[in-house]
Amino acid sequence: MSRLGGLSRLGGLRGAGIVGATGGLGGLAAGPALADLATDVKIGMSTPADIARNGVYVWVRAFADHLEAGGMPTRVYPNSTIGGDRERTIQSQLGLLDINATGGDELSRWSPVLAASTHPFQVDSYEHMSRIIDETGFVQTISDDLAPHGLVLIDFVYIASMVGLFTRGTPVRRIDELRRLRLRVISEADMHLLRAWQVRGVQVAWEEVAQALQTGIVDAYLNPPNIAPMYGHGSVLDHYTDLRMGPALRLVVASAKWMEGLDDTQRSLVQEGFRVARTANREWTRAVGENDHLALDRTGIEWISLSEEERAGWLEASERIAPSEWETPEATAQFKRWVAEARSGSNP
Repeated sequence: MSRLGGLSRLGGLRGAGIVGATGGLGGLAAGPALADLATDVKIGMSTPADIARNGVYVWVRAFADHLEAGGMPTRVYPNSTIGGDRERTIQSQLGLLDINATGGDELSRWSPVLAASTHPFQVDSYEHMSRIIDETGFVQTISDDLAPHGLVLIDFVYIASMVGLFTRGTPVRRIDELRRLRLRVISEADMHLLRAWQVRGVQVAWEEVAQALQTGIVDAYLNPPNIAPMYGHGSVLDHYTDLRMGPALRLVVASAKWMEGLDDTQRSLVQEGFRVARTANREWTRAVGENDHLALDRTGIEWISLSEEERAGWLEASERIAPSEWETPEATAQFKRWVAEARSGSNP
Protein backbone atom coordinates (compact mmCIF):
# COMPACT_ATOMS: atom_id res chain seq x y z
CA MET A 1 0.00 0.00 0.00
CA SER A 2 1.32 3.43 -0.93
CA ARG A 3 1.75 5.81 2.00
CA LEU A 4 2.12 9.55 2.29
CA GLY A 5 4.78 9.82 4.96
CA GLY A 6 5.12 12.61 7.47
CA LEU A 7 7.09 13.83 10.42
CA SER A 8 5.73 11.14 12.71
CA ARG A 9 7.12 8.39 10.50
CA LEU A 10 10.77 9.51 10.60
CA GLY A 11 10.97 11.31 13.89
CA GLY A 12 10.90 14.88 12.50
CA LEU A 13 13.99 15.63 10.45
CA ARG A 14 13.53 19.19 9.18
CA GLY A 15 16.96 20.78 9.41
CA ALA A 16 18.25 17.94 11.60
CA GLY A 17 21.16 16.83 9.39
CA ILE A 18 22.82 13.44 9.65
CA VAL A 19 22.38 13.08 13.40
CA GLY A 20 18.67 13.82 13.15
CA ALA A 21 18.26 11.49 10.19
CA THR A 22 19.79 8.47 11.83
CA GLY A 23 18.26 9.31 15.19
CA GLY A 24 14.81 9.60 13.65
CA LEU A 25 15.01 6.16 12.12
CA GLY A 26 16.54 4.55 15.17
CA GLY A 27 13.96 6.09 17.48
CA LEU A 28 10.98 4.25 15.99
CA ALA A 29 9.43 1.46 18.00
CA ALA A 30 10.19 -2.08 16.86
CA GLY A 31 7.50 -4.02 15.08
CA PRO A 32 5.54 -3.94 11.81
CA ALA A 33 5.86 -0.17 11.36
CA LEU A 34 9.66 -0.34 11.46
CA ALA A 35 9.68 -3.37 9.19
CA ASP A 36 7.52 -1.52 6.68
CA LEU A 37 9.80 1.50 6.84
CA ALA A 38 12.83 -0.66 6.12
CA THR A 39 11.29 -2.41 3.11
CA ASP A 40 9.12 0.33 1.57
CA VAL A 41 10.59 2.36 -1.29
CA LYS A 42 11.01 5.79 0.29
CA ILE A 43 10.57 8.84 -1.96
CA GLY A 44 11.24 12.40 -0.77
CA MET A 45 10.48 15.79 -2.30
CA SER A 46 10.21 19.41 -1.21
CA THR A 47 6.96 20.24 -2.99
CA PRO A 48 3.29 19.41 -2.20
CA ALA A 49 1.47 16.22 -3.11
CA ASP A 50 -0.66 18.17 -5.61
CA ILE A 51 -1.36 16.08 -8.71
CA ALA A 52 -3.04 18.98 -10.53
CA ARG A 53 -0.36 21.64 -10.03
CA ASN A 54 2.91 19.88 -9.21
CA GLY A 55 4.85 18.18 -11.99
CA VAL A 56 7.20 16.60 -9.48
CA TYR A 57 4.32 14.83 -7.79
CA VAL A 58 3.00 13.72 -11.18
CA TRP A 59 6.35 11.98 -11.72
CA VAL A 60 6.48 10.59 -8.18
CA ARG A 61 2.88 9.36 -8.21
CA ALA A 62 3.27 7.58 -11.57
CA PHE A 63 6.49 5.94 -10.38
CA ALA A 64 5.02 4.92 -7.02
CA ASP A 65 1.85 3.54 -8.61
CA HIS A 66 3.90 1.45 -11.04
CA LEU A 67 5.97 0.00 -8.20
CA GLU A 68 2.86 -0.67 -6.11
CA ALA A 69 1.24 -2.54 -9.02
CA GLY A 70 4.36 -4.69 -9.25
CA GLY A 71 4.40 -5.55 -5.55
CA MET A 72 6.90 -2.98 -4.22
CA PRO A 73 5.27 -0.83 -1.48
CA THR A 74 6.19 2.86 -1.45
CA ARG A 75 6.20 5.72 1.02
CA VAL A 76 6.14 9.34 -0.24
CA TYR A 77 7.38 12.27 1.86
CA PRO A 78 6.25 15.62 0.36
CA ASN A 79 6.75 19.20 1.58
CA SER A 80 10.30 18.63 2.93
CA THR A 81 8.84 16.65 5.84
CA ILE A 82 12.11 14.72 6.20
CA GLY A 83 14.36 17.72 5.65
CA GLY A 84 15.39 20.21 2.99
CA ASP A 85 17.37 19.45 -0.15
CA ARG A 86 20.66 19.12 1.71
CA GLU A 87 19.25 16.81 4.39
CA ARG A 88 17.49 14.59 1.86
CA THR A 89 20.60 14.38 -0.30
CA ILE A 90 22.63 13.18 2.68
CA GLN A 91 19.93 10.63 3.50
CA SER A 92 20.10 9.33 -0.09
CA GLN A 93 23.89 9.06 0.10
CA LEU A 94 23.56 7.04 3.30
CA GLY A 95 20.90 4.75 1.81
CA LEU A 96 18.16 6.02 4.15
CA LEU A 97 16.13 7.64 1.35
CA ASP A 98 15.77 5.69 -1.89
CA ILE A 99 14.51 8.35 -4.33
CA ASN A 100 14.89 12.11 -3.94
CA ALA A 101 13.58 15.00 -6.05
CA THR A 102 15.94 17.89 -5.42
CA GLY A 103 17.16 21.16 -6.89
CA GLY A 104 20.12 21.73 -9.15
CA ASP A 105 21.77 24.02 -6.60
CA GLU A 106 22.27 21.07 -4.26
CA LEU A 107 23.94 18.86 -6.88
CA SER A 108 25.84 21.46 -8.92
CA ARG A 109 28.70 21.48 -6.42
CA TRP A 110 29.62 18.02 -7.72
CA SER A 111 28.95 18.57 -11.43
CA PRO A 112 30.48 21.49 -13.38
CA VAL A 113 28.22 20.79 -16.37
CA LEU A 114 25.11 20.91 -14.21
CA ALA A 115 26.34 24.17 -12.67
CA ALA A 116 26.83 25.63 -16.16
CA SER A 117 23.27 24.67 -17.11
CA THR A 118 21.72 26.81 -14.36
CA HIS A 119 22.32 30.13 -16.13
CA PRO A 120 19.08 31.72 -17.42
CA PHE A 121 18.03 32.30 -21.01
CA GLN A 122 20.07 29.43 -22.47
CA VAL A 123 17.24 27.00 -23.25
CA ASP A 124 14.40 28.10 -25.52
CA SER A 125 11.62 25.68 -24.59
CA TYR A 126 10.83 22.36 -22.99
CA GLU A 127 11.16 20.71 -26.39
CA HIS A 128 14.66 22.14 -26.60
CA MET A 129 15.44 20.91 -23.08
CA SER A 130 14.18 17.43 -23.91
CA ARG A 131 16.54 17.24 -26.88
CA ILE A 132 19.45 18.26 -24.62
CA ILE A 133 18.46 15.50 -22.18
CA ASP A 134 17.72 12.80 -24.75
CA GLU A 135 20.21 13.48 -27.55
CA THR A 136 23.44 14.72 -25.95
CA GLY A 137 25.92 13.57 -23.32
CA PHE A 138 24.46 15.98 -20.74
CA VAL A 139 22.75 13.40 -18.50
CA GLN A 140 25.56 10.85 -18.67
CA THR A 141 28.14 13.46 -17.75
CA ILE A 142 26.17 14.50 -14.67
CA SER A 143 25.63 10.85 -13.75
CA ASP A 144 29.38 10.24 -13.89
CA ASP A 145 29.96 13.31 -11.71
CA LEU A 146 27.46 12.13 -9.06
CA ALA A 147 28.58 8.50 -8.94
CA PRO A 148 31.48 9.07 -6.49
CA HIS A 149 28.97 10.66 -4.11
CA GLY A 150 26.66 7.67 -3.89
CA LEU A 151 23.93 9.07 -6.15
CA VAL A 152 22.43 8.00 -9.48
CA LEU A 153 20.81 10.63 -11.72
CA ILE A 154 17.44 9.28 -12.85
CA ASP A 155 15.60 12.11 -14.58
CA PHE A 156 14.98 15.81 -14.99
CA VAL A 157 11.40 16.52 -13.94
CA TYR A 158 9.52 19.46 -15.43
CA ILE A 159 7.60 21.50 -12.89
CA ALA A 160 5.46 23.73 -15.12
CA SER A 161 5.88 26.49 -17.69
CA MET A 162 9.13 28.40 -18.14
CA VAL A 163 10.37 30.54 -15.24
CA GLY A 164 9.14 34.12 -14.84
CA LEU A 165 8.89 36.88 -12.26
CA PHE A 166 6.17 37.33 -9.61
CA THR A 167 5.84 40.80 -8.05
CA ARG A 168 3.81 42.45 -5.32
CA GLY A 169 2.30 45.85 -6.06
CA THR A 170 4.47 46.84 -9.02
CA PRO A 171 4.11 45.47 -12.56
CA VAL A 172 7.51 44.89 -14.15
CA ARG A 173 8.36 44.86 -17.85
CA ARG A 174 11.93 46.14 -17.92
CA ILE A 175 14.82 45.21 -15.69
CA ASP A 176 15.25 48.77 -14.40
CA GLU A 177 11.72 48.55 -12.94
CA LEU A 178 12.82 45.57 -10.85
CA ARG A 179 15.65 47.61 -9.32
CA ARG A 180 13.13 49.46 -7.15
CA LEU A 181 12.03 46.16 -5.59
CA ARG A 182 13.59 43.49 -3.38
CA LEU A 183 13.94 40.06 -4.96
CA ARG A 184 13.81 36.87 -2.89
CA VAL A 185 17.04 34.88 -3.29
CA ILE A 186 18.54 31.81 -1.67
CA SER A 187 21.54 30.36 -3.54
CA GLU A 188 24.98 31.37 -4.73
CA ALA A 189 23.65 31.41 -8.30
CA ASP A 190 20.99 33.91 -7.16
CA MET A 191 23.70 36.19 -5.79
CA HIS A 192 25.50 36.19 -9.13
CA LEU A 193 22.22 37.05 -10.82
CA LEU A 194 21.61 39.97 -8.44
CA ARG A 195 25.00 41.46 -9.23
CA ALA A 196 24.55 41.06 -12.99
CA TRP A 197 21.04 42.52 -12.95
CA GLN A 198 22.06 45.21 -10.41
CA VAL A 199 18.99 44.56 -8.26
CA ARG A 200 18.51 44.19 -4.51
CA GLY A 201 17.85 40.81 -2.93
CA VAL A 202 16.97 39.30 0.43
CA GLN A 203 17.72 35.71 1.43
CA VAL A 204 14.47 34.10 2.53
CA ALA A 205 13.77 30.41 3.02
CA TRP A 206 10.89 29.20 0.88
CA GLU A 207 8.76 28.33 3.89
CA GLU A 208 8.94 32.02 4.94
CA VAL A 209 8.24 33.62 1.55
CA ALA A 210 4.51 34.25 2.09
CA GLN A 211 5.18 36.12 5.34
CA ALA A 212 8.08 38.02 3.76
CA LEU A 213 5.77 39.20 0.98
CA GLN A 214 3.04 40.19 3.43
CA THR A 215 5.43 42.22 5.58
CA GLY A 216 7.28 43.84 2.67
CA ILE A 217 10.62 42.15 3.37
CA VAL A 218 10.60 41.05 -0.26
CA ASP A 219 8.55 42.23 -3.23
CA ALA A 220 9.25 39.58 -5.86
CA TYR A 221 10.48 36.09 -6.62
CA LEU A 222 11.44 34.05 -9.68
CA ASN A 223 9.47 30.86 -10.34
CA PRO A 224 7.21 29.18 -12.90
CA PRO A 225 3.62 30.47 -13.05
CA ASN A 226 1.99 27.54 -11.24
CA ILE A 227 3.96 28.14 -8.03
CA ALA A 228 1.89 31.03 -6.64
CA PRO A 229 -1.44 29.16 -6.89
CA MET A 230 0.17 25.96 -5.57
CA TYR A 231 1.40 27.68 -2.42
CA GLY A 232 -1.56 30.03 -1.92
CA HIS A 233 0.36 33.22 -2.70
CA GLY A 234 -2.43 34.77 -4.76
CA SER A 235 -3.37 37.12 -1.92
CA VAL A 236 0.15 38.54 -1.59
CA LEU A 237 1.15 38.79 -5.27
CA ASP A 238 -0.28 40.95 -8.05
CA HIS A 239 1.69 40.44 -11.26
CA TYR A 240 3.53 37.75 -13.22
CA THR A 241 6.05 38.76 -15.90
CA ASP A 242 6.46 35.98 -18.47
CA LEU A 243 10.27 36.20 -18.83
CA ARG A 244 10.68 32.62 -20.13
CA MET A 245 14.07 32.45 -18.42
CA GLY A 246 14.36 28.70 -18.83
CA PRO A 247 12.73 25.41 -17.87
CA ALA A 248 11.57 24.92 -14.30
CA LEU A 249 13.25 21.68 -13.28
CA ARG A 250 13.92 19.36 -10.38
CA LEU A 251 16.33 16.45 -10.56
CA VAL A 252 15.40 12.95 -9.44
CA VAL A 253 18.31 11.03 -7.97
CA ALA A 254 18.40 7.55 -6.49
CA SER A 255 20.55 6.17 -3.72
CA ALA A 256 23.32 4.07 -5.27
CA LYS A 257 23.15 1.78 -2.21
CA TRP A 258 19.46 1.16 -2.83
CA MET A 259 19.91 0.58 -6.56
CA GLU A 260 22.74 -1.89 -5.93
CA GLY A 261 20.56 -3.82 -3.48
CA LEU A 262 17.73 -4.51 -5.95
CA ASP A 263 17.33 -7.99 -7.33
CA ASP A 264 16.82 -8.53 -11.07
CA THR A 265 13.02 -8.50 -10.86
CA GLN A 266 12.94 -5.36 -8.73
CA ARG A 267 15.48 -3.61 -10.95
CA SER A 268 13.40 -4.31 -14.04
CA LEU A 269 10.27 -2.99 -12.33
CA VAL A 270 12.07 0.14 -11.13
CA GLN A 271 13.59 0.91 -14.53
CA GLU A 272 10.19 0.56 -16.19
CA GLY A 273 8.78 2.81 -13.45
CA PHE A 274 11.30 5.49 -14.38
CA ARG A 275 10.09 5.40 -17.99
CA VAL A 276 6.41 5.50 -16.97
CA ALA A 277 7.07 8.44 -14.65
CA ARG A 278 8.89 10.45 -17.32
CA THR A 279 6.09 9.89 -19.83
CA ALA A 280 3.49 11.01 -17.28
CA ASN A 281 5.49 14.13 -16.41
CA ARG A 282 6.05 15.15 -20.03
CA GLU A 283 2.38 14.66 -20.93
CA TRP A 284 1.33 16.69 -17.86
CA THR A 285 3.75 19.49 -18.78
CA ARG A 286 2.31 19.83 -22.25
CA ALA A 287 -1.24 19.99 -20.86
CA VAL A 288 -0.62 22.32 -17.91
CA GLY A 289 1.25 24.91 -19.96
CA GLU A 290 -1.97 25.76 -21.72
CA ASN A 291 -3.73 26.45 -18.41
CA ASP A 292 -1.13 28.47 -16.47
CA HIS A 293 -2.35 31.81 -17.79
CA LEU A 294 -5.95 31.05 -16.87
CA ALA A 295 -4.93 29.75 -13.45
CA LEU A 296 -3.22 33.05 -12.61
CA ASP A 297 -6.20 35.01 -13.89
CA ARG A 298 -8.44 33.05 -11.53
CA THR A 299 -6.01 33.75 -8.68
CA GLY A 300 -6.13 37.47 -9.38
CA ILE A 301 -2.54 37.76 -10.63
CA GLU A 302 -2.03 39.76 -13.83
CA TRP A 303 -0.10 37.99 -16.61
CA ILE A 304 2.37 40.34 -18.33
CA SER A 305 3.64 39.27 -21.75
CA LEU A 306 6.81 40.94 -23.02
CA SER A 307 7.71 42.11 -26.48
CA GLU A 308 10.97 40.75 -27.89
CA GLU A 309 12.52 44.18 -27.39
CA GLU A 310 11.53 44.23 -23.71
CA ARG A 311 12.79 40.69 -23.15
CA ALA A 312 16.09 41.48 -24.89
CA GLY A 313 17.07 43.76 -22.02
CA TRP A 314 16.83 40.86 -19.58
CA LEU A 315 18.93 38.64 -21.85
CA GLU A 316 21.60 41.32 -22.19
CA ALA A 317 21.86 41.81 -18.42
CA SER A 318 22.00 38.06 -17.86
CA GLU A 319 25.05 37.70 -20.10
CA ARG A 320 27.01 39.40 -17.31
CA ILE A 321 26.20 36.67 -14.75
CA ALA A 322 29.50 35.39 -13.34
CA PRO A 323 30.23 31.66 -13.29
CA SER A 324 29.75 29.87 -10.01
CA GLU A 325 32.65 28.38 -8.10
CA TRP A 326 31.55 24.96 -9.31
CA GLU A 327 31.79 25.73 -13.03
CA THR A 328 34.82 25.21 -15.23
CA PRO A 329 35.47 26.85 -18.62
CA GLU A 330 35.56 23.42 -20.24
CA ALA A 331 32.18 22.35 -18.78
CA THR A 332 30.56 25.66 -19.70
CA ALA A 333 31.81 25.43 -23.28
CA GLN A 334 30.60 21.84 -23.53
CA PHE A 335 27.12 22.68 -22.29
CA LYS A 336 26.86 25.57 -24.77
CA ARG A 337 27.80 23.17 -27.59
CA TRP A 338 25.04 20.78 -26.51
CA VAL A 339 22.55 23.67 -26.35
CA ALA A 340 23.46 24.74 -29.87
CA GLU A 341 23.32 21.18 -31.22
CA ALA A 342 19.91 20.57 -29.66
CA ARG A 343 18.60 23.89 -30.96
CA SER A 344 19.64 23.17 -34.55
CA GLY A 345 18.74 19.50 -34.43
CA SER A 346 22.24 18.55 -35.55
CA ASN A 347 22.73 15.89 -32.91
CA PRO A 348 23.68 12.42 -34.19
